[in-house]
Amino acid sequence: MFSFSKDAILFGVAVMLAFLVALHLIFPHYPLQVAAGALMLIGLVYPILLLGHHHSAQQQRDEVLAALVTYGLAVVGLAIWPWAVPIGLAAHAVWDFIKHNTGRGAKVVSWYPPMCIVVDLLAAAYVIVLLLAGWI
Repeated sequence: MFSFSKDAILFGVAVMLAFLVALHLIFPHYPLQVAAGALMLIGLVYPILLLGHHHSAQQQRDEVLAALVTYGLAVVGLAIWPWAVPIGLAAHAVWDFIKHNTGRGAKVVSWYPPMCIVVDLLAAAYVIVLLLAGWI
């Protein structure tokens, strides 16, 4: 089980703030597309990390399935239903919490899961605000 250190949380907030600034400066008219693209990349992190270490077939299946769900929600969000993007971001945060509390899947440094959870949840909240405000 991991703990939510203050440093990991602050790093997650800093990453999210940097992402939001870049989003508004570089792609001000495409927030859903950028968020969906980020979700696709987020979903690939753990399967890519699997390549560096030996993991069981079950752990590999878990990571690939989670990546496919995450990627699928990003595509659905772009093509059909924008709400799938924040749902995908929140689902990835839940996956981080579950996998790292059970020890399943790709291994990462201890600060990464809480940082990723913070980024995922803040990104989901941001997209929800944009959807509710009618900006997406």
